Amino acid sequence: MSPDTPHDVTGADAPSCLERLRTARPGLTGARARVADTVLADPWKVRGVAIQVLAQAAGVSENAVSRFTHALSYSGYREFAQALSLDLGKTLGFYHSHPVELTLEAPTGIGGAVDLIQRVMALEVECMQDTLANLSEPALRHLVDRLATAPSVLLIGTGTAAPLCQMLCYRLASVGIAVTWTADPMMMLAQVARLRPGDLVLGISYSGRSRDSVQALQYASDHNIETAGLTANPQSPLSEVVETSLTIFSSAVSRGAAQFSARVAGLALLEAIATAVSETRGGPTFAALDELGGSQERLNDLPTDWRNPS
Repeated sequence: MSPDTPHDVTGADAPSCLERLRTARPGLTGARARVADTVLADPWKVRGVAIQVLAQAAGVSENAVSRFTHALSYSGYREFAQALSLDLGKTLGFYHSHPVELTLEAPTGIGGAVDLIQRVMALEVECMQDTLANLSEPALRHLVDRLATAPSVLLIGTGTAAPLCQMLCYRLASVGIAVTWTADPMMMLAQVARLRPGDLVLGISYSGRSRDSVQALQYASDHNIETAGLTANPQSPLSEVVETSLTIFSSAVSRGAAQFSARVAGLALLEAIATAVSETRGGPTFAALDELGGSQERLNDLPTDWRNPS
């Protein structure tokens, strides 16, 4: 049977939409191959679009798109589009919850919870090593310089990216930088509106598709405010709208756990960036930081009589 010929892949064990596509691609030719390559190049970009939009993007006719879906054993474009959306939706859920595939792997150590914890931590370490090895030095240097010199800095991020914004905001404020952060969509636009050319907006989104963050960054760019981004997906809309993009890289991308492992790698990278910004500013900043640290230590020190509040 030719790969272009529909075959029965229904049932509980049926492969996902993208699995079907990757399996069938070597046997597709002509217009159907162009449609397949367009989808595989950026599935998120074609998710939910009308058939004529995909046809135009691939440079083929709508009939060719329909024949492409039949080659994957779908009844038509509507079924294919629904399957693709469901496939991507499941993947994004895995990214933001926990590395499901690790729980399905056979134990490699002493088993049980300890073995799983070891494998999860190994995944985190791997992602940090990959990120360090693949960082763009020009982009990194530029971002450190702009964070250190911009009159005002705005950090934006939603969901699991919000705590990273909060942490970086604290670290930068501690060395005297005029910085704020928000995870609220309306506040994002309000905060961007107060900025002026020379200021900086840094957006954090693991998927690079967080609607509120991407739109706020685009709004900033439209008003001549410099933008930067941190993401685990260098081909995402966020990377397209920002001027400077840093990627949290991991070989776990192929296993669907990139965004999970990106959380710790992202935190470590931002901590390192904050330290570099502090060094870049230099001079009296360190003395001021020591003084601030002493005040914080006294504030956070548990009194000896804490058991007897009176």
